[in-house]
Amino acid sequence: MRTTLLLAVAMGLGTSALRGQEPESGFGRIRIAISGLKGNTGDLRISLFNSRTGFPGKPGLASSKAVISAEGESHTYVFERIPYGTYAISVMHDENRNGKLDTNFLGIPREGGGALNNPKSRFGPPSFEDSMFVLDCPELSQEIRLR
Repeated sequence: MRTTLLLAVAMGLGTSALRGQEPESGFGRIRIAISGLKGNTGDLRISLFNSRTGFPGKPGLASSKAVISAEGESHTYVFERIPYGTYAISVMHDENRNGKLDTNFLGIPREGGGALNNPKSRFGPPSFEDSMFVLDCPELSQEIRLR
């Protein structure tokens, strides 16, 4: 057994490979804390994008998405078993629970929204590049402040 163990360690397999257990690698969890809500009614719609396609305003194109209640004082969500890679996250405060971001006649949002890294955008929504991050560890915590 000692020779087998040394050979496995030398090959980079580790002891879990000897026991038939694959180590949990290549996947992580992303913990999102959301702040800056102007009220506690409705839902928070959280979208995780793995490309710029659809970011931030088309949650139907997101690789993962979630809806949580906006009630209460703190708002946190955890995406589980997400493959390592590059992502961006957007959050919409759907105050009236109609499933979309309400805007005025100029297209300016009436409901709160935000993206990871809290990028400042003067004209239009934030870009994927300004909001992206790399998941390359078992757990990552991020905060999004709504505007």
